[in-house]
Amino acid sequence: MISLKYTMRISITAILLIVNFIFYFYYNLRFSVYDTFAFLLNALAGWVIGYYLDKYFFSKKMLLSTKNVLLDYSYALDSVGDAIGITNEVGQFEYVNEAHAVLYGYKNKDEFSTKSWKDCYSSEILEEVSQSIIISLQNKGQWRGEAVGVKKDGTTFPIELTLSMIGETKKTICLVRDITEQKEYEDQMRKMAEHNELTNLPNRRRLIKDLKRLLEESVPLSVMFIDLNHFKLVNDTLGHDAGDELLKLVAERLENFQNQLVHVYHHGGDEFIVVAQINMAKKNRENIASDLINLLKEPFYINGNEVMITSSIGASCYPEHTSSINELIKMADTAMYYAKIEGKNSYKLFNNDLKLQLERKASIEVELTKAITNDEFTIYYQPKFNMITGELVGIEALLRWFNPKLGFVSPGEFIPVAEESGLIIEIGNWVIKQVVEQMDRWKEKGNQLVKVSVNVSQRQFRNDHFVAFIKGTLNSSNVDPAYFEIEITESVLGDHDVVVPKLDQLKGLGIGISIDDFGTGYSSLSMLKNFPIDTLKIDQSFVRDSIDNAQNNLLIKTIIEIGNILNLNVVAEGIETEEHLALLVQYDCSIGQGYYYSRPLHPADFEVQFLNRIKIHS
Repeated sequence: MISLKYTMRISITAILLIVNFIFYFYYNLRFSVYDTFAFLLNALAGWVIGYYLDKYFFSKKMLLSTKNVLLDYSYALDSVGDAIGITNEVGQFEYVNEAHAVLYGYKNKDEFSTKSWKDCYSSEILEEVSQSIIISLQNKGQWRGEAVGVKKDGTTFPIELTLSMIGETKKTICLVRDITEQKEYEDQMRKMAEHNELTNLPNRRRLIKDLKRLLEESVPLSVMFIDLNHFKLVNDTLGHDAGDELLKLVAERLENFQNQLVHVYHHGGDEFIVVAQINMAKKNRENIASDLINLLKEPFYINGNEVMITSSIGASCYPEHTSSINELIKMADTAMYYAKIEGKNSYKLFNNDLKLQLERKASIEVELTKAITNDEFTIYYQPKFNMITGELVGIEALLRWFNPKLGFVSPGEFIPVAEESGLIIEIGNWVIKQVVEQMDRWKEKGNQLVKVSVNVSQRQFRNDHFVAFIKGTLNSSNVDPAYFEIEITESVLGDHDVVVPKLDQLKGLGIGISIDDFGTGYSSLSMLKNFPIDTLKIDQSFVRDSIDNAQNNLLIKTIIEIGNILNLNVVAEGIETEEHLALLVQYDCSIGQGYYYSRPLHPADFEVQFLNRIKIHS
């Protein structure tokens, strides 16, 4: 570099001085002060001329070197996968690499060389560029974000864009990355997060998101909560695969039902929700509910089986009922619950009465959590008699609840709440423990024990520790298990593989097993034959309506005959009159229970009235 800087200066100066010396020696001139000054001027002139020649050659060499470096950089940038471009102060591209040109659909960077940044982005982005991106570049020197690119053929694609100002040049370097695959992946993840895996319908997460948007926009709407009645029966009889297939078929029908204003969601299990953004006049709501019910009651065909289902629908409205998303769903769920009580294929709109019932239900649940601790439960006992001899042959333990705040709450009201909340397990175990202890006290007093039955809920029965709890409770007492009986409803018998082992274990302990409210469920003769059952209890509703109802009479007679054929005890509930008693005796029913004999009594009263007596004569 030094030789390059001084070569011409030294050379030109030396040449001029040598020429001057030769000239003076050749002509044999004498040196003077003026000649010395002339030599110095020539040397200075040579130095100045050499300086500019050095500068010229140096600049030429540096330019060539720079061009070579830039060419190397250009080759390097062309090998980079990311798109890179440089624009001047007016937005014209001065440089792009091959990836940049290809990204935007051009053959090569030469074809792209005449373009400006305005050719690369959608009109929306151009507007944003002029309003905010340029300002950010000027203030911060850089901007990064997502945008929409436009290719040569006019198609658009998502990009990640990084813009940076190059020093004081007012030029901008652009780094562009195609994020189409990233966006597709994000969309797929979002869909998986917001859709039910089985039915592919939007799920509760998406429902909440959509309702939030609609409520923010003050769009009047109705939320319709759909429940498939007895869906578990399909799982139990045809298998879980058939149940899954049924849910898929239901989802397909509902999906075909939706339109721009009606949207369907899979809330979970066998529950679906429809959100309708239309004039929610009463007639419109009822029409939609009726259409949905009719849609779902048409037969489904699964693996060669014709499957019929019914549905229950509850609805709530915004802004009529509430502006809370969770309350809208809860109100619709509550309305559905009461529609389900009314029967198959029913629809119910949430109203103030249901609201009061919901509030009472919530109060019951709260108070139930404290009932055992506060000693609010009492167990009453109702006798069962041999209707021929009048002999006391059994007792049913019945739970009663008096709460200081709610007053007397009937079992029909608080048992379902306890079942739903899970409190039924604790309450049921408390009942069993109290009954066994009461039987122990009666025995210690010298009273003759008879079989005492305790109602057991489905949730309690299916608890993993149920059998062990009963066994432990009886072992800690002096009560013979033969005097203890559990009463379960037909609904408990659904899952054969789960139920039979527990029933066998209970029978192994010597405990009696009774089917309560027989005739109101879906038991078959084969189920009765295969389960280790001792007793059938005829539901009291049949007995009370037996006098003037020939169909009920036939049903009662049939149940008694089935019980006798299978060598089971048959107990008729709800006996209130001599006529009831005479009819049941005529049909060969041996055991009766009801107000005709006695109302449920406090244990002390029961002991006085019945345990000290051997027989009651009708």
